[in-house]
Amino acid sequence: MKRNLISVIIACFFFSNVFANESDNNGFAKWTFDLNATAFDFYSPKLNKFSSFKQKMAIGPDFNMTRHWSKIGLGVSANVLSPSLAFLSNKEGLPDINNYLLMAGPGLVYNFQNEYLIKASSPVAPFVFANALASVAQVPSESNSVKFGFGIPVGAGLYFKVVDAIGINIKAGYAFGLTDYNESNIFWSAGATLGLPKKGKIVEEPQVFVPIDTDGDGIADEVDECPEVAGLAEFQGCPDTDGDGIVDHKDECPEVAGLATLNGCPDRDGDGIADHKDECPDVAGLARFNGCPEPDRDGDGIVDSKDRCPEVAGLAELAGCPDRDGDGIADIDDKCPDVAGPKSNKGCPEIKEEVKVKLQKIASSVKFESGKSVLKKESYSLLDEVVKIMNDYPAYNVSVEGHTDSTGSVALNDKLSAERAKVCADYLVSKGIDAKRVSSAGFGSKVPVADNKTAEGRAKNRRTEFKLSLKD
Repeated sequence: MKRNLISVIIACFFFSNVFANESDNNGFAKWTFDLNATAFDFYSPKLNKFSSFKQKMAIGPDFNMTRHWSKIGLGVSANVLSPSLAFLSNKEGLPDINNYLLMAGPGLVYNFQNEYLIKASSPVAPFVFANALASVAQVPSESNSVKFGFGIPVGAGLYFKVVDAIGINIKAGYAFGLTDYNESNIFWSAGATLGLPKKGKIVEEPQVFVPIDTDGDGIADEVDECPEVAGLAEFQGCPDTDGDGIVDHKDECPEVAGLATLNGCPDRDGDGIADHKDECPDVAGLARFNGCPEPDRDGDGIVDSKDRCPEVAGLAELAGCPDRDGDGIADIDDKCPDVAGPKSNKGCPEIKEEVKVKLQKIASSVKFESGKSVLKKESYSLLDEVVKIMNDYPAYNVSVEGHTDSTGSVALNDKLSAERAKVCADYLVSKGIDAKRVSSAGFGSKVPVADNKTAEGRAKNRRTEFKLSLKD
């Protein structure tokens, strides 16, 4: 019976190992080891009554080793029961043995933690078991001869998981003694279970690598070009705040949609200059004018770069310059901007032919005291005519030239001609002609207009000429 009880204990140990394996994710440990303490009741089966802890019992240790496959376990067990270990008040009911009873044999166990009745993750599982045990004993009544026997213990129990592959189990059962010296018995058992991984190595669950994603945008830092700022996968994890297709760190205007050609900045007037650099963002302009149109300071519709007179409104046909006298010559080119004149004469009126004739008559009519640079009175009226002509032609200057005949020395003639010319020039100035418009020079007898050999010729050579010329 003790042998049957040991078999039951071993079977229970097998089951507890199976349960440990199943609770540890379907077979964490392929092999398990069990150490139990078992109480044996040999007395109650003899009296055909139920056992109780008030009955006379004995105790003994047992050891189990089991190999597991899914819910089924197969193993071997061994236990020893000695009368000296009995905690009874007397020896009544104990087997007829001396010193020891050794039982060993194989066993099966089934675990109900099958996901149908009990989930595999449950920390508690029921089980059933059956063993086939052989026994060997020393029998005192037969001169301590060694006897062999056989029994089958069956039973049920509970397994309690403590931590992975470590638990405790309790079980109870009935051992059928099939031969002499292996008596039937009722038994109770409790013990500890240890599971060992295959080949001494714990099979660890595969670790799932979770990539680091600092900004939480779903893009791992190792491939995220902007790992600290949430962005879009299409931009390798970088943001595009304004949605213009240009990532913020490359966008000069990240909060306003713009053009790629302008580094993400807008250009409202389409002049190719980004608005934030354009001083005239709503009017197309030029880069050299900071995005503004070319200036037209005089407002004549001609930009300054094409306006010859950018500060004075003018005519398009005259490149932006005015023409006050309407002669078709721009004032800046017109020597006489307030009086119409031909282009051939620089915009000034040409001297009339009758004026030219008058000046020729005056040249031969101005008289001086003989051998002196003193005007005769009749010459004053002639010089007044010259003053009038100068006033009629304000754009002209006058050059007064003095000439003599060949009579006398050259030096004297040169001096006299110069003095007479200056006298005439001073008269014109005295009558209000700007001194800047008047000049004089003496040529002596160097520029004759007639033959000095005749009196008539010498008279023509003694003259004062008035030559008009445009101002510079």
